[in-house]
Amino acid sequence: MLPSSLCIHFVAKGWSEIAFHESAGAGKLSRASIGNTLTGDLTGDGVLEYLLSYPRKAGGDVAFMGYERITGKIAEYEGSFVLRHDGLFSSTAGVSGTLSIEPDSGTGDFSGWSGSGKIQAKAGEHGGIYALQLSQTHTE
Repeated sequence: MLPSSLCIHFVAKGWSEIAFHESAGAGKLSRASIGNTLTGDLTGDGVLEYLLSYPRKAGGDVAFMGYERITGKIAEYEGSFVLRHDGLFSSTAGVSGTLSIEPDSGTGDFSGWSGSGKIQAKAGEHGGIYALQLSQTHTE
């Protein structure tokens, strides 16, 4: 039986960021492509795309949103699902935000999953934790 909650540790194995709009006196908008290695309750990989909105003044919190396709295993179960990210990056406090599993995005043994949770990462580290509560854990 699949669990009702997951604690997944992520480590960014790559980060490529490109500004797509900059304007004098305004914060830049950029896109970041990230590859994550996942361990903990689920082992596997994540492919993540973020859109980031930088504040007008340097050093302020950076808002982000994005989607990550997670492909992995939990014991003998395997598949993939899409995780939506919404949050803030602070150079002093790190990353905090919410996560939600996109409806009808699951494949394999993760088909039919839904749920939500939180992302946390300390400032200066290249990884953190996804804490997810699953509201359905059935397969179709």
